[in-house]
Amino acid sequence: MKSKRKLNTLGLFLIVGVLVATVVFSIYLYFNAKKKKILSNIQNEIAEVNKYYVYGTHFNIECMIDNLESNNIKDIKYELVDISENEKEYNAIYEIHDNKIKVMTSNKINEGIYLEDIESGRYILLLKIKYLDDKVEYYSMDNITGYQEIEYYTITKKNSNKKVKIEFATYNLDNKNIPYIKLNVSKVRMPEKVYDISIDPGHGGSDPGAVYDKYKEAEIAMKYSIELKKRLESIGLKVILTRDGTEDTSETSKFNAYSVYDFDGRVNVVGRAKVKYNFSIHINSYDTNTLNGTEIYAPSNVSLEIAQSLADNIVRIANTKYSTRNTDKVSDGVYVRTFKEDEIAESAKNARKKGFDPYDITSSTPYLYMIREVGGIVTGAYIDGRNKDYGTNLYYNSNIGVESYLIELGYIINKNDLKNMLNNQSAYIDAITKTIEEYICK
Repeated sequence: MKSKRKLNTLGLFLIVGVLVATVVFSIYLYFNAKKKKILSNIQNEIAEVNKYYVYGTHFNIECMIDNLESNNIKDIKYELVDISENEKEYNAIYEIHDNKIKVMTSNKINEGIYLEDIESGRYILLLKIKYLDDKVEYYSMDNITGYQEIEYYTITKKNSNKKVKIEFATYNLDNKNIPYIKLNVSKVRMPEKVYDISIDPGHGGSDPGAVYDKYKEAEIAMKYSIELKKRLESIGLKVILTRDGTEDTSETSKFNAYSVYDFDGRVNVVGRAKVKYNFSIHINSYDTNTLNGTEIYAPSNVSLEIAQSLADNIVRIANTKYSTRNTDKVSDGVYVRTFKEDEIAESAKNARKKGFDPYDITSSTPYLYMIREVGGIVTGAYIDGRNKDYGTNLYYNSNIGVESYLIELGYIINKNDLKNMLNNQSAYIDAITKTIEEYICK
């Protein structure tokens, strides 16, 4: 009787096993059929990718395609397609010139495909063109940039992270290699040396920054940065400081304005940490005490929502004012500082005088180095070692850029500003944290 029961049980397990195997194999065939269906609908023409990058938390791509019915186009989207043929559309901006079409995800460097909310899975990225007669065509993309794969780690949320791997590959269909962009998104434990955010306490070492009476910008910025780091870590973020306040402050200290591009200098610290955002903390100064208030410096060609939120929250929560400075101002408390024509000419003149080729600087290039240099190619970083007065930004040519903002809390020479900064630190920290929670931890 016992052996008969064993045989019945074994038979049941075999039947269940066969059913499970059949279901798994059916799913496998289904997914492969779906994938083949998608790729078989791709047109023969291939869009050439001439630019692609990650800036902050967004992925942007620009491609060119020709020989289309350009007069009959209704709409163009970028389409993220998963293995089950579910599609997620992303808006595109396009320009048509002589039957050639340039298609971009966004004209703002901190917009585009938001990497944080892509679910775990495997995807391909296609160009989807709709025509006036409702015809729909899909186009694949080929990489002509020289850049290869991108590896991105999402912002830490509930002690969890995802890795987004973006790469170009080929799919063989009917003995033809079809190029395409694939994204693999998976839950991972963030590597030890990768961080969400960097905080950059301005100046330090032999460079005290702005000075008034017994107060030094470098020291105030350090105190603020340490407290901001603690606050952000308390809400689950992984944060790194570009300096820790233990630097030699003597006049002969090697930590100064010329060491920022050293291997352990603040620019390379940010790049190496693979952060998504950097916040530089500074205290302002001027040759008179007529100016006061908070200033937020942002990159050029960005959506200014984060910068405006920082300014608004600091003014409201820390009970201060928007800066009264008008130079480079784009809105209340928000500033975009780029190179002026005379500064570009002066930079070129100094380069020739020192015997190296001038940098490629334009009137759109951010002037402040902690905004420009940590953004890589996206923000026109250029410290590549040709000027022997400085080290080398090891990430100047990277297509993975850090979105960076410089916060001038107030003016050290203004009594009201100084008093508020010294006595109301927690309110400033609350304000900055509120913006980060709303726009980065969302």
